[in-house]
Formats: sequence, C-alpha cells, structure tokens
Amino acid sequence: MAVQPDASAERERRIKAIVDFVSDHRESLASLVICRRALGEAVPRVNGQLIQQLGEYLQHANDEELASYYDFVL
Repeated sequence: MAVQPDASAERERRIKAIVDFVSDHRESLASLVICRRALGEAVPRVNGQLIQQLGEYLQHANDEELASYYDFVL
C-alpha cells in the first residue's frame, strides 16, 4: 500500500511548482495570467519581487484557487 502525502505537503508541493514555473517562464502568458489573477494588479512583466509576492500570496490562497493556478503549470 502506497503512502499518501498529507494535504499540507501536497499543498506546499503545488505552491513550489507554481512559483518555480513562474520563475522559470517569466515571459510566458501563463505566468502573467497567474500573477495578474493572484496579485490583482496590471502586471506588465514578471520580476523577482512579483515572484516573491506570489509565493507569499499562495500560502494563504484557498485550495480551489491554488488548484486553478496549478492547472496552468501542469
């Protein structure tokens, strides 16, 4: 029987995947959409400061919102 990761570990894994994607693909439309939706700003470009803000924001986002951003980066 496989051990299932707990919900907290899965949540952290998803947050890391989202932040890593945005950091690695700063020029992508997906990264811009995620930052604009999460931070509620007219983001012209993704930069280090926005990525940090995104990471902080995602720590407090509800599970449904987090899942929607995660779907972008799959």
